[in-house]
Amino acid sequence: MDPETFKMKYGMDKPRMDDENLIFYCQRGRRAAQATKIAITLGYAKARNYEGSYKEWSEKE
Repeated sequence: MDPETFKMKYGMDKPRMDDENLIFYCQRGRRAAQATKIAITLGYAKARNYEGSYKEWSEKE
């Protein structure tokens, strides 16, 4: 998807391929892990997964 269409659809700039802050999370981590793998195959080499995801984060708050 081109950057302009991405911004119109999601209301934010499309992540850069070299973006170091592309971090995926979900409720428990499984879907985020899948999304991270997909992002890496699409060329987002620095994409990361927050393994504990929301569940871990919310327990720390």
